Amino acid sequence: MAAGRFSKGQYVQRQDLTSKIDRDADAGHEADGSIAFIDLEASGLFPNSWPVEVGWAVAHKDIDGAVLIRRAPGWSDDAWDPKAESLHGLSRDFIDANGEPAPAVCQKLNAALAGRQVYADAPAWDGYWLYRLFQAGGCKPAFVLNDFGTLMRPLVGGREAALFDAAEARAPRCHRALPDALHLKALYELSLEMG
Repeated sequence: MAAGRFSKGQYVQRQDLTSKIDRDADAGHEADGSIAFIDLEASGLFPNSWPVEVGWAVAHKDIDGAVLIRRAPGWSDDAWDPKAESLHGLSRDFIDANGEPAPAVCQKLNAALAGRQVYADAPAWDGYWLYRLFQAGGCKPAFVLNDFGTLMRPLVGGREAALFDAAEARAPRCHRALPDALHLKALYELSLEMG
């Protein structure tokens, strides 16, 4: 992975961490599980694309999950990209047969992530797909989406390559929502362990 992985970008919702994270203060997050990670897979990378899977993982807790998302009314089939399907391996038929409707997915996300600081490594896209999901679900998220880079930059300390290698061994990325959320969790936890 490239060294610029923790670079800052443009995001749908973002709560910036304006000062360096204090490791002692962060220890409080370890106990209460207030930090979580999220990843979404989607129909493509088009402006009208829609989410097909969401996964989440809570730091320092055995709380994680993933849900396939059934296409909601109004989500255009024209936004299905065969290239995206080849990456995540989820066919439209499989998602239609096994996915859950948007309101149920939103309820599960809010139950798991309410009040937590949730981090995504591609919050512009993930934020957009969460917006589409919660819009289709008819409710609002009970959590704030943040930039993973703002969390990690103060913790990395020039150890990106070692962190990426260790995280890949602990929780490999594979373009599926839960494994990729677990990968973000591993990067964060390893950055603290390697302190």
